Amino acid sequence: MTHPLTTVPPAVPSDRSLAVSLRMLRAFVGRVEQRVHQYLEPRSDNEEQTDHLRHVADRTRWLYYGELQRNNPGASVRISEHEDALIQACVFSHDIGKWIPRPELHVLVSPDPETLQRIFSELRFSAHQSELFQLGVRKRFALPQDGYTPEYDSAHHLVSAYMLATDEPLGFHHLTQANQTQLITMIVGHQFGSYFKESLLNLSLRAGSEVTTGMLMDVSRPDRMEGDPLACAFHDADISDLLFVGSLERRPNREDLYHIGGLVKILMINVTNRINGVPNAPADLEGCLRSCQATVQSACKEFITETAVEHGYQWRREALRFLGLLREKTVFDKINAALLDEGRPSQDRLRAVRSLVRLQARDFLTRAEEELNGVP
Repeated sequence: MTHPLTTVPPAVPSDRSLAVSLRMLRAFVGRVEQRVHQYLEPRSDNEEQTDHLRHVADRTRWLYYGELQRNNPGASVRISEHEDALIQACVFSHDIGKWIPRPELHVLVSPDPETLQRIFSELRFSAHQSELFQLGVRKRFALPQDGYTPEYDSAHHLVSAYMLATDEPLGFHHLTQANQTQLITMIVGHQFGSYFKESLLNLSLRAGSEVTTGMLMDVSRPDRMEGDPLACAFHDADISDLLFVGSLERRPNREDLYHIGGLVKILMINVTNRINGVPNAPADLEGCLRSCQATVQSACKEFITETAVEHGYQWRREALRFLGLLREKTVFDKINAALLDEGRPSQDRLRAVRSLVRLQARDFLTRAEEELNGVP
């Protein structure tokens, strides 16, 4: 006698298990946030990086909510507490690999190939991503003193994911398996492809380069986020920040507080590279602005969500307007003179350029708000 096959429905988590999962996730957010502040506090770009985290968090929620509305027309939608905590966890985790001091990274990177491979498998790195991780780490470790290498920069998303799996005090493995998988997908998937592919391509053309075609292909794999609207929203939020001058925080009876946007952040990265004499850095302010313009154009081509695609052209116009403002002769000459003043200490030059650019950014945002509100 045969019996009909029956399908056992998946177990539905109880309210208690969901509450425990959320509590563990929030505790994880607190630990990673504390670590990020510890890493950023002594850095000269602390303010830019902190503002980037603020903007990416806000933009992820806005984009994800927009996608929820698109996928559920006419329905009342909301971002759940669990999803909100996942967003915060990813915000603090996604760039942590950029900021970890080299001695701490040395402790985390195992010299044993089998141990490394086990961790790479857990993180679902492709073979090419595993090779890129090892190349980037090796290049950073080989520097006479800790600093910048384009190979490591291109692998920072992989280092961020690796840190979660190996830095035990962060408590990543206390999270549910579903939360672990979601976070790794978002962190590895957030990478801005065009910039890093171009950077690796330039390296691959040099004699003796260890950069491979596979690394170029796998440095960014947005296809792996297909069907995951939260991961796609985070990807677009991180990239869209490259198009924003920043935001103004209104403070009654006090001066508005300016928060640096990604466009100003990447401009200052170019400026810093120029002042520090990094190989292939722009020669002057015009070179810095051209680099930013190329980044803006590339960013608009990488959006995944319909919400970001729909708004991308308007964001690009605003970004190009600001870069155009910095090219106006009186503004340009003043900033360029500060940038190229070799007679001043590097940190003084950097502070001078940052101050001048921030002033223009604040004025740009103030005028934009006044135009929007009809203020003559």
